[in-house]
Amino acid sequence: MTATSPPRPPAARLLAPPWWLAPALFTMAAALSGVWGYRSSPILHASAWLALPYVVPAALVAATWWPPSRTGTKARGMVLGGVGVFVALVYARLATVVLYAVAFGLWAFQRGG
Repeated sequence: MTATSPPRPPAARLLAPPWWLAPALFTMAAALSGVWGYRSSPILHASAWLALPYVVPAALVAATWWPPSRTGTKARGMVLGGVGVFVALVYARLATVVLYAVAFGLWAFQRGG
């Protein structure tokens, strides 16, 4: 008969936090901040191609879904997720400023010549 070690009680087991929790929160935050940033922008009824650059924050957040395999991978995923959420939040405002600057430049060019 072989001797087996007695099972450890559940409180003694060290449970690692689920790796997917942070990427799920980043995905939800990026989607909500993108929607909020786009809805609060004056370019709300603009053409659909202005939504194309939202692929960049989506790709940054998607990079957080790779499970961490090394020690620095988790920190890199957190940074990429945070940057993705921030870019999704400010993209619509940044696009508005750029479009206004281009419109003002074209207006000034037409008036001057």
